[in-house]
Amino acid sequence: MNGTDPQPALRPLGLGEVLDRAVTLCVRHFVPLSLIYVVYAVPLAIVSYFASSSFQSMLLTISDAMKHGATPGAAATGAEIARELGRGGGFNGWTAALLVMTFVLAPLPAAALIEATASTYLGRMPTFAEAYRVGLARWLPLIGVNLLYIAAAAVLYIVCIIVLALIVLALAFLTSTLHAVGVAIDVIVGLAFGIAGIGFGIVVGLALQVSYFTCVVERENAAVAFTRGVSRVFARVGLKRSLLIGVAFIAIGIAIGVISLIGQEILVGMLRSGIAGTAYAAILRVATAAFTTAYIGIFYFDLRVREEGLDLTLEAQSTLGAHPGSDAIATP
Repeated sequence: MNGTDPQPALRPLGLGEVLDRAVTLCVRHFVPLSLIYVVYAVPLAIVSYFASSSFQSMLLTISDAMKHGATPGAAATGAEIARELGRGGGFNGWTAALLVMTFVLAPLPAAALIEATASTYLGRMPTFAEAYRVGLARWLPLIGVNLLYIAAAAVLYIVCIIVLALIVLALAFLTSTLHAVGVAIDVIVGLAFGIAGIGFGIVVGLALQVSYFTCVVERENAAVAFTRGVSRVFARVGLKRSLLIGVAFIAIGIAIGVISLIGQEILVGMLRSGIAGTAYAAILRVATAAFTTAYIGIFYFDLRVREEGLDLTLEAQSTLGAHPGSDAIATP
């Protein structure tokens, strides 16, 4: 896996160029990048398969409990449903393992893949061991980044509830006072807030990804990665670029989701095997992880070129004999 490639010219890129470089990077280095993630994706697929079977069993248990409560003809109480779940197994070891792999272990392969993708883009392909060495060192900081975003989301949720309550009261007053005009204002304000909410969600999602790259590539702690991720996508040219890149990213995600769903349904229908569907989903997950990491990584470098002159920094490092893929990239 170790090797070097010519470093691409770092300069401001258009959306088409970001997509083109992401596809090129993923195709040229698909095997080594996939191997980094497959060691997580395969166990995850196995655990997901058994956990989904357990989840389906749990849904059937809840359904039976609701149909056959203690009092015939009456809805089952929460205590009765909990009692039936306890008898039927409910959440078991597979479910617990899936939760651990999803929320605790996932940042480790993500960090390794980010390190490999970033280094490859800058002209050097690290070995599997090197990628996971960095991933292990960045694992806990990435968990810290997730916790910071969760905390920020909780605070923002409370603020939004208060603001929305005030807006609803104001709109209700306008509606009662202006009647038809008030209704029109309600619709316009509702659409505006809906569009703004979608755009904000897209940018926040990219901020999380940029924070991941900041934490891994620049070897920063969780707090610094969080603040830089937010500032880079919300400040100056970053906000406009984030909306553009984010909309394309959502479109790609929807397309991948549709392909995954259709492929699984076809395989399960033809082969009558849930295992085949799970294997297909795992293969697609590996390919998707390699591409999306490359896509976000190139966007991350593009932002830093535009806002921080990263291309000049790396050129200076190259002049001094430092390889950009060997250590954290300095922040101007």
